Amino acid sequence: MRTVTDYKQLNIKNIVSNIHSVKDYVIFNGREIQFTTTSPNYGGVRYWLVCPICDKRKGTLYAVKSVMACRNCAKLYYPLQENTVQRDSISKFLYYDRLLSKARTELNPKFEWAFYSYLRYDPITSALNNKPKGMHMTTYVHKLEYIDSLINKMHNCMQVINLEKQRHADKINKQIDMIFSSR
Repeated sequence: MRTVTDYKQLNIKNIVSNIHSVKDYVIFNGREIQFTTTSPNYGGVRYWLVCPICDKRKGTLYAVKSVMACRNCAKLYYPLQENTVQRDSISKFLYYDRLLSKARTELNPKFEWAFYSYLRYDPITSALNNKPKGMHMTTYVHKLEYIDSLINKMHNCMQVINLEKQRHADKINKQIDMIFSSR
């Protein structure tokens, strides 16, 4: 996978401080890159780079091979996206565990110590019985549904992990049987 960190980038934040004249382009790596402006509601001017391929306003363009392109046109990914695509079951399980502990802590910060240790959910049932003061009931219900979906994802990951462990154990037993049967 090609990530955005693999290529040279042109960010509008680095250019804006240097814009003193009324140009509508900038030269980067020998290429002419157009830029445009918008007027935010609070006043002032916001500068944007124009992607030469899709003609959309972008904050960052990347020098990929011989062209400048936005992340979408160049089919680049952020480094974290690469990790989520190539996770094994155990890493997914631990990732969902972290999300679950964070979500449970939002509902009851008093039990934060219990939620930030892997696979330790003893006081959780008593910790989530009461809606936090000031939280709307619909928000509370949505958070509980999110927690429930994370628990289901973790359960599915655990089933996959157990299947992989069983397959591995079966392969080892088969190899041991082959060794003893050949003698």
